[in-house]
Amino acid sequence: MTSGLSAMRPAAAAQLEGPLNLFTWGGHIEKTEFDDFFKETGVRVNFSGAAGNAEDLAKIKLGGGSQYDIVGVDALWVPKFYEEGVIEAFDLEKFSQYSDVADQFKKMAVWKVGNLWMAQPWAWSPLVPWYNAAHIKTPPTSLKFLWDPALKGRIVLNDQKEDTIAWMGVATGAKKPYDMTKEELAAAKDALKRLVPNILKFSPQDDEMITLMGNESVWVTIFNAGGGLRIKEASGGKIEAASVLPSEGYIGYFDGDCIVKGAAHRDAALAWMQHRMQTKYVAQNFERMRRPLAYKSPLDALKQEGKASLAHDLFYDQPEIISKMVIIGPPPNVGDYIDAFNEAVST
Repeated sequence: MTSGLSAMRPAAAAQLEGPLNLFTWGGHIEKTEFDDFFKETGVRVNFSGAAGNAEDLAKIKLGGGSQYDIVGVDALWVPKFYEEGVIEAFDLEKFSQYSDVADQFKKMAVWKVGNLWMAQPWAWSPLVPWYNAAHIKTPPTSLKFLWDPALKGRIVLNDQKEDTIAWMGVATGAKKPYDMTKEELAAAKDALKRLVPNILKFSPQDDEMITLMGNESVWVTIFNAGGGLRIKEASGGKIEAASVLPSEGYIGYFDGDCIVKGAAHRDAALAWMQHRMQTKYVAQNFERMRRPLAYKSPLDALKQEGKASLAHDLFYDQPEIISKMVIIGPPPNVGDYIDAFNEAVST
């Protein structure tokens, strides 16, 4: 597959201006991409790790296109970023690799403005609790196990405040975890307050969560489809982690990268987006991050390499699961969610 850089670039690679400033998650990049992109374009890539969607939106509002060119955004937060005027739509369908985008994403009207796209699709996955099977011997079926006093200081969660409160909403039976009533939000806040003694920390990066599980500092986390495999690898094969599909339901996501409005290096951003869609990079990312992506050719390549079972276990060939998840999104009253988190954690 060709890199497709010429499809959107107005001039030769050497005329692209950089550096390219990425503000996204570590799971969106591969080190070889940076090196190859520099060789092909002469543009260096700077990476800053994103934290949570609400926090990232605030940072983009402050820094704008003079500081960031691309920002990673989750699911229903993408139209929120667009409505706030911090990202711009672009013509993804002109990319030479657009045909490789999975059909479920091509139909994703929530990310489109006419024929333009607000985000370049990347990864998706259900998020489920993973636990150390050596320490938790009775397989849990409900989120209630998280409040077991035996798990004091043994849980690590991602530092995304509104998502943590949404999980508490799932656990307490909220009808719409990302649009809770005052009563439901109060119940979620109380649930988190009661859970805090069991939480070692809220981590901003996935890799740290996996490391803590791998060295047995913690026994429980909430992670995507590949959590178990990544934990086992981080432990040198010593730990078997099992997953819970909670009876109360589970949150999931699809995410992508967006062009920051007024990006100083917009042409380089478009070239980068096309560069990273190559099968080799997407396949590498799947094998490292262990969760499905929004492109078809890498799945075909994995099957040809005899890895069809791995792809199936990690849901890559089951995009219909997307329709069964509670999708991450911006609560209409996101400030109330963040206040609830801060108040529960600080007391």
